[in-house]
Amino acid sequence: MDKTLQSPKFYLFLLENSNDLISIIDEQGNYQFVGGSVKAILGYSPEEMVGNCAFGYIHEEDRDATAGALNNALGEKLASLPYFRFRHKTGEWRWMDCTVSNMVDNPFIRGYVTNTRDITEKVEEERRKLRAQAHYESMFYNHPDAVFELHSDGCFTKVNSSVSQVLGYEDSQILGVHFSRFVHEQYLPLAMEAFVSTMQGNSRYLELQAVRQGEEKVYLGITIMPVIVEGEIVSIQGIAKDITLQRKLEEVEREQAEQLRNIMESVPESFFSLDQSWHFTYANAHYASYIGKSRQEIVGKCIKEVFPAAADLSTFYSECVKVLQTGLPSSFEELIYYGDGRRLSFQVFPSRNGVSVNLVDVTEKAAEKNRLEKLALVASKTTTGVVMLDRFGRIEWVNSAFEETTGYGLQEAYWQYPGDLLGGEEAEGLVQSKIRKKMAKGKPFKGEVVNYSKNGQQKRFKLEIIPVLGEDGQPVKYISIRYDVTEIRQKEDQLLKITRDLSEQIRNLQQFSYMVSHNLRAPAANIQGLVALIGALSKDTPFFDEAVSKLALAAGNLDVVIRDMNHILSIRERSSLLKTEAVNVLEVCEEALSCVLPRLKGGGHTISLNINKNFTLSSNRVYLLESLKQLFSNAVKFRQADKELMLEVNLIQMKGKTELTIRDNGIGMDISLGNKDIFQLYKRFHQGYEGRGVGLFLVRTYLEELGATIRVESAPAQGTTFTLKFKCHA
Repeated sequence: MDKTLQSPKFYLFLLENSNDLISIIDEQGNYQFVGGSVKAILGYSPEEMVGNCAFGYIHEEDRDATAGALNNALGEKLASLPYFRFRHKTGEWRWMDCTVSNMVDNPFIRGYVTNTRDITEKVEEERRKLRAQAHYESMFYNHPDAVFELHSDGCFTKVNSSVSQVLGYEDSQILGVHFSRFVHEQYLPLAMEAFVSTMQGNSRYLELQAVRQGEEKVYLGITIMPVIVEGEIVSIQGIAKDITLQRKLEEVEREQAEQLRNIMESVPESFFSLDQSWHFTYANAHYASYIGKSRQEIVGKCIKEVFPAAADLSTFYSECVKVLQTGLPSSFEELIYYGDGRRLSFQVFPSRNGVSVNLVDVTEKAAEKNRLEKLALVASKTTTGVVMLDRFGRIEWVNSAFEETTGYGLQEAYWQYPGDLLGGEEAEGLVQSKIRKKMAKGKPFKGEVVNYSKNGQQKRFKLEIIPVLGEDGQPVKYISIRYDVTEIRQKEDQLLKITRDLSEQIRNLQQFSYMVSHNLRAPAANIQGLVALIGALSKDTPFFDEAVSKLALAAGNLDVVIRDMNHILSIRERSSLLKTEAVNVLEVCEEALSCVLPRLKGGGHTISLNINKNFTLSSNRVYLLESLKQLFSNAVKFRQADKELMLEVNLIQMKGKTELTIRDNGIGMDISLGNKDIFQLYKRFHQGYEGRGVGLFLVRTYLEELGATIRVESAPAQGTTFTLKFKCHA
């Protein structure tokens, strides 16, 4: 043997240039020797590693497993450790495969020899394969459509769960079975041809009918592609989508298209379609008849060849171009020199490859409209509203008086039904129904209707509708004449309101005079009697002083009644001078409570004011304040002695009205015993409490002057609720 092969330099050279890292560690894992190949493999020099613990270079997630495996290997002559990550000098982690040889007993080594190889590329390649396999299996088994694999002999080798759902068979009934078992016999030639083509390396898409369990048929759209391994086609993979619903929808669409075509053929109007190069793609029988040609002479030809008059239709061309550009339909009329000169009405709609056109010859209609316009010259000069209606009741013409009273001109009203144009919330449905029934029978109508002008103003009209009968005795048109009686009815309503108000005032004055006279007579009679008695008594008798004292009391009562009269009369007198303003309701309630609550003298109470702090009411602040003070005062006065006072004020806004409720938990009262008298002057319902029966009368008087109303709900020991209703808010 060559001596150079036995020299130390030879072995050092092998260690430095080996693909494996040879090292020796002791039982604690400390490096005793590190081969020179460490520089090329991990970037360290041997001197940097000798004396260091090997576990310090191992990734912390792999450290325990590696240490445990090494500990188990100490008793073996040769052992392999699980793969672990080792830190390169650059800081990156490299995967290592390591074997350990126990040479502790060898006097030259006395340690554990490790043979470590960098397998990073191998590990990463295996991981890439695993990820690719996972992706493939995820797409295969989790795909919402039916995914399958066929062997080169045409039998199923793999299917996902959707396959069994589509075919209605269990996986065990599908795997190993030839695909032709599940194809409808009508589609077998197509399926076999696609299979053979794919086995030759071609991808295919086909639609066929499959047979589900129970002979139920289902349509599938199938994409199949060859699976090539090392240049050889080993199988076929496919994706099948259930298109049964799509096929049914297509069938429905075909049926609907056929129905639409039948409709187009049956309607007495012209319809045709043009592509973007102005060639006919469809023309119905009516259009062919109108221009005197067969459909074979129309379809596929340019419109200028078939209908030369269209060459002069500048509006028609510009509107068709606009429809193509915007995708929005268009309606218009145009006069052409065709025959004796015709006026045509067009409706142009966007279609899939161009436009569809509805053509109506409105020459006679235009002539009739012109005749009506001439007749309208007479009607237009009258101050009475005149409307011409067609036989269906649609507006054809209106005069200027109609426009003045309703705000609608002919352009806005044309072809509309008067009831739809002028109807509103309070338009009488029964009257409109009666009008329609009369017109349906060709009979005239007379009556009064509620209509609404263009600006939303409600108006009343005296209406007369006269049918114009044709030769067959059936209505061909209607003439509607309407007189605006809004102002007359408003004056009548105002007069009626004044009459009612006067009647109410008279009743109130009669009641007031009766109550005042009654309350004046009592103290006046007492004064007269006491004066007569005093005149007959000696000043030295004890009865004289008592009589004088009672005379003073009677005079005081008379003064109270007179002051009440003055107060009430002053309210009435100031009503014409009453000024309203935007009153903050919450602030007024709080001010009224501040005047009343001190009377509780420390008693417990709970006050709830459910009012928006920014809400204002168009009212008189003083009158509203006095009303609330009186109502809050009553709640304090008539509270239950053994309960804490609870007072709740709620404000509710309704359409055109405002409602204020004041609810307490006081002693209440039996409303059924005196509901009509509760707001009358000098009426009292509780004995043992101070008062003259004036407060609620004043509340009602204040509210009447404010245009408001008040009502009360109460029950003994259940409290009382007052509801104040105001017509509007600021």
